[in-house]
Amino acid sequence: MVFGLMTRMRRVCTAALAATTLGFATARANADDLKIRSPIIDFHELEFENNFVIGSSKTTVHELEYGFTQWLKLGVEAETAADPGQGFHYDATAVEGFLQLTPQGKYWADLGFFAEFENPVRRGDARNLTIGPLIQKQVPLFGLDTLHSINLLFTKDLGEGSVGPLSMLVAAQSRALLNPHFELGVEYYGSFTLGAHGPEPEHRAGPAFAGFVGFRELGINTPGGIRYDAAYLRGLNSAAEPNAVRFRVEFEFPL
Repeated sequence: MVFGLMTRMRRVCTAALAATTLGFATARANADDLKIRSPIIDFHELEFENNFVIGSSKTTVHELEYGFTQWLKLGVEAETAADPGQGFHYDATAVEGFLQLTPQGKYWADLGFFAEFENPVRRGDARNLTIGPLIQKQVPLFGLDTLHSINLLFTKDLGEGSVGPLSMLVAAQSRALLNPHFELGVEYYGSFTLGAHGPEPEHRAGPAFAGFVGFRELGINTPGGIRYDAAYLRGLNSAAEPNAVRFRVEFEFPL
């Protein structure tokens, strides 16, 4: 009964979060914003994240996020981009929200929900809404502890400059939990048009690594630390960019 009540409350919160995002946010979702989002929320933790994607074009995304409750995290981000042969320009601003739907480790998998609304800086570019579930599961495999994550995000252009049908972005990662400081894995990213007259699907995959270093391990007497992950991604079909490198670093401050 209690779990059913919590489920209903979180459904209401999900709808409210989406409505709030639509009403107050500014941003545009970018398929080159390549990263794995976790469904786990750290209560009362402030996070400053920087995500870099380098391919034929380049993007940088800077985010400030805070865990307001054990199941709700909100954030704001700024994106810059550089087309081939050109310098960086401010591209978009966004707000986003995370809901943690299940207690960590209690059920078959850890589940979350993500919503983001972006608004581009340049006039004529479409605004964009992205929503979808976040799934994570830790399992023993071949004698190793492994962590598997998948994000199934649905994205749609909105407003005057909107073109094209609904799309689905898939981000998946599997990694071996060898050591908290350094973990090896593999990542996959795909984009699919859910309708007619859209672009061809794109598929990319490649090796990845991740880790965490506490501030105290670096000689800084404060809680928290630095979390990082990176991947080298090869295009698996002609529609995808042949090569791309992504790197993310996040500074975490429990408050």
